[in-house]
Amino acid sequence: MEEKRIGKFRKEYLSGFLTSFIILAFGIAFEWINKGEGVFLPSWPQNAMIGISFVFILMFLHFFYSDFNVVRWLSRIPASISAIALFTFLTLILGLTQQNNPDAPKLLKFSGLNHIRSSFTFLFSGLYLLTTLGLVILRRFKSLTYRNIGFALNHIGLWLIVLTGSLGSGDLMRLNIYVNENESAIYGYNKNRQALKLPFTIRLLDFNIEDFNPKLAFVDNIDKSIPKEIENNLVMIEEGIELNIAGWDIEVSEFISSAIMDSFGNYIYSEDTIAIPVARIHVINEEAQLEYDEYISCGNMMVNPKILKLDDKYSLAMTLPEPREYSSLIELIDSKGQIDTTKLIVNKPVRIDSWKLYQLSYDERLGKWSQLSVIEAIRDPWLPIIYLGVFMIIAGSIYLFSIGKTPNEEVR
Repeated sequence: MEEKRIGKFRKEYLSGFLTSFIILAFGIAFEWINKGEGVFLPSWPQNAMIGISFVFILMFLHFFYSDFNVVRWLSRIPASISAIALFTFLTLILGLTQQNNPDAPKLLKFSGLNHIRSSFTFLFSGLYLLTTLGLVILRRFKSLTYRNIGFALNHIGLWLIVLTGSLGSGDLMRLNIYVNENESAIYGYNKNRQALKLPFTIRLLDFNIEDFNPKLAFVDNIDKSIPKEIENNLVMIEEGIELNIAGWDIEVSEFISSAIMDSFGNYIYSEDTIAIPVARIHVINEEAQLEYDEYISCGNMMVNPKILKLDDKYSLAMTLPEPREYSSLIELIDSKGQIDTTKLIVNKPVRIDSWKLYQLSYDERLGKWSQLSVIEAIRDPWLPIIYLGVFMIIAGSIYLFSIGKTPNEEVR
């Protein structure tokens, strides 16, 4: 009897993973027939109507066709596990690969792997997962116990995350806003470079970049590479530091983060747009009997870098400074005409109406002298429901953990 039951479970698991494979194959086939165009993602209110209709279909199957073999199988654990495995596999591809790349190979585009979230494969996988989870939840509600409360919270939470994450894709908007200092922007651009009017206005009052100091770099004269095996290579430049690199004694006697050359040939501090970082370097190699006392610089788009050639093998150079923080001082006018001035910093979004604004980029050619700020605006009206699903999973897990601590207590 036990062997028969185990054999039945094995057959159900085999059927589940075979179903997942068929769904994967059908999804890729539909993508290929559709030439990799993917699925049209409905927006509000069509997506809400689809979601409500899907719930009614599940309830109809549960109450009127629960004795059918297919419906009974879909409400069992093997089907749920195979559905979760397929959905997780596609989600991993989504997270680990570059999506919507216009330069992707034709094979990736036509298979849907280049746009997982809007692919037929993802659609079929989501339907499979939502169907199995929904039927499992409805079946558990037939005999609701204290222990089933935790189960219900976990599974309903996951079901809400998958449902709203799928249906909400059509309402998700991600726009790039390009605005120059002392100018305003009322349009954002989607991934297809289409201009869409914003319900608010952004005015850039000031864009600021704070850089790290550049680094000293020994450069190979032959292939112009920076050897990684050299100890103390790529050390941040600071005035007064002394170090030994590849047998050379080096002292930074002067460092100016932003300098220009005056009429006497001396470097002086300046905030001019052509200003460059410069460092005066004293270098000695006693074995080779070589000594230098020169300025080096990384230059910028208007000034050539200044590199010190030490010998036939190495030169001493300065790397471009890396940005430590960049921010935009912006004036926001919302849809009601209210004005607010705020500072937008990387990883610290600002909310306006139903949108979140993120500091995204700038004109990297100009570096710290950039007067252009690139701001990303994101609107995801379904996000609160996703958060609700996450909190339900957390609450369910805590509940199951708490009742698991009292194994002797009868759970009714």
